Amino acid sequence: MSSIAQIIRPVREHFKRALKWIVIANAGLAVLGILFGGSTDVVLRVHGTSLLVAVTAVSLAVIEQGRFRAKIESVWIAGSLCSVALGVTLVALIWGFDPPDSFGRPVGSIAVVAAATTYCAVISGIAQRTRLRRVCWGGAYVHSLYVLAIIWFQFDFMPGRILALLAVGQTACSLIAVIDFIGARRSTIAGSKRSELRAQYCPYCGAKDLTRPINVIECRLCGGRFQTLDRLMS
Repeated sequence: MSSIAQIIRPVREHFKRALKWIVIANAGLAVLGILFGGSTDVVLRVHGTSLLVAVTAVSLAVIEQGRFRAKIESVWIAGSLCSVALGVTLVALIWGFDPPDSFGRPVGSIAVVAAATTYCAVISGIAQRTRLRRVCWGGAYVHSLYVLAIIWFQFDFMPGRILALLAVGQTACSLIAVIDFIGARRSTIAGSKRSELRAQYCPYCGAKDLTRPINVIECRLCGGRFQTLDRLMS
């Protein structure tokens, strides 16, 4: 099985069912906001809640897919919990929750962990090379630690410049991962097309009316069966 085929795997049944209900609830919120929104403020809150539910669901789906490529269960669980906690907190803020001043740092830390884990899950799915995947993960780890240090310690040692440098490096690694993914996908598609075009006619009778079963190719005219060289070598 190719590396591309290993990227997207079926999510667990209970998780898939939960995502479906999240999508249904999200659509219901949007409909309620449109039909029964009495004021602009209520409509904006309903649509804001709908957007946050959708973003949280996407984050959870991405993190769940990342588990299949890298077995770091504690990281994925922490990221999922932080993503849910962040979504619930932001929804509460939209609907009028007034937190104390000390609430900002924990929420900011949760947001950093959720964003970093989601990013690592995306890289886990698209990065073809193990070394590139580890470089992207390491960059995200350093970037997250630096942001958490700024949140909790508020030091002034060139935070803007260092964050900019980290962002440039992270962006470069991410773009390389995307380019590798696109290139590998195109190569796989091109290879499959070449394999399909390799058998043009029946070697027994010369007819071009061929079927393509899973393991062998059969001529509809004479009934002869044969395999192409790429199948015999695979």
